[in-house]
Amino acid sequence: MSDDPFHEVVEAPRVLGLYVEPTGDDRSLWLVNGEEMTDAGLMKLASLLGLAPGSPTIQ
Repeated sequence: MSDDPFHEVVEAPRVLGLYVEPTGDDRSLWLVNGEEMTDAGLMKLASLLGLAPGSPTIQ
């Protein structure tokens, strides 16, 4: 387990069976079930799924 809270954001969707991997050396881009998204997008997804704390009004 990492002290990095973003590590938990990445691991949480994996627990649900989602494929989550970085697109390469750039850790700000991710593949989530074949969809490319930024790290901010991944955090929003985790929050919307109730897997990470976040604002109730994510835009």
